[in-house]
Amino acid sequence: MRTLAAVGLAVAGMLLVACVNDGQRDPAASPQVAPAVTLPPIDTGPSDTGPVTSVRVGPLTPRDVDRITSAERAAIESLGASGADVPIDGHGHEHGVAVEAPLFTGDKATFENQWLAAQQAASRFDSLDKIRALGYVRSSAPIAGIGSHWVRWPQLAEPFDPAQPSMLLFDESREPARLVGFSYWLQSPTEPEGFAGPNDHWHQHQGLCVVNGWVDRERATGPEACAGTFLAGGDLWMLHAWPVHGYDNADGRFATFNPKLCPAMAGTPDIARCPDELTFDS
Repeated sequence: MRTLAAVGLAVAGMLLVACVNDGQRDPAASPQVAPAVTLPPIDTGPSDTGPVTSVRVGPLTPRDVDRITSAERAAIESLGASGADVPIDGHGHEHGVAVEAPLFTGDKATFENQWLAAQQAASRFDSLDKIRALGYVRSSAPIAGIGSHWVRWPQLAEPFDPAQPSMLLFDESREPARLVGFSYWLQSPTEPEGFAGPNDHWHQHQGLCVVNGWVDRERATGPEACAGTFLAGGDLWMLHAWPVHGYDNADGRFATFNPKLCPAMAGTPDIARCPDELTFDS
């Protein structure tokens, strides 16, 4: 399974402009200023294994501590303080087609109402200006087949609501950037009760290191290997969903990857492509 950090490094050269623009948030939406934090220097050592003498920070990780508010920082720290262990493998990304089981009458009606609520909510999130004003902050480099992740960190502690995703997926290769999908990411001791029926398969990410609201790396070994807040991930669950008009997913409404967001095979480095079983769909 390729991690957010691995793909982020592969596309570093293409994202410098996006990271510079990342700080342009609505002042009215960020009335509080986060306390100053000094990040350790970038470690030029050969690996992350062994004793940590200094912590490497990814080349795209924002150094500006003011890019998130004190409330957002507190929400991230609360997630890290949950004490949940690193999740056991078995709830990772599922590649390929997400086959949907038929729904019984009761679940079918509930699901249709939930999906309609998600579709209707998309217009609230269809520009970067809108989501910045709502408190979303870019949290990762673009990933082939998924897009870039924008997170409203306090939302992770809230109950599941199909019209209130804590994470939004954008295609920032276009101008203007386009909303392409939702990602429901929330804190729960067990796999959440989300959409009605058995088709929403949630997954987990292990050992996330979050620096200034940005996921600096995945599978960090512990707090000592993290320059920010370490999220073990045992109580964090994520579900990708594709309710946005024009980006319906032929592989399934809850498939991890969307073929419409896969780059052309020719000229694209292997690490920046979608999984082999996905095909490019323009």
